[in-house]
Amino acid sequence: MGEEKKICGVCGAAFTPGTPCTPLEEAGEWLSAEFWADAGRLCPPCLENRARLALMYIIDR
Repeated sequence: MGEEKKICGVCGAAFTPGTPCTPLEEAGEWLSAEFWADAGRLCPPCLENRARLALMYIIDR
C-alpha cells in the first residue's frame, strides 16, 4: 500500500510525501520547518523553488 497523497500548500498539486531526493528539496524542507512552519505540506518542486529563492533573497544581517 502506498502513502496517502497530499495537496501542495503553494501550487495545489497532489504529491506523496517522502524523503527529499535533492539538496534543494532538503534545504526547502528545512526552510519549511524553521521559517514558515509548513513542513510536509509542499510538493518537491515547490520545496526546490523555495530553496532557490531563499538563496537569492534571504539576507542574513
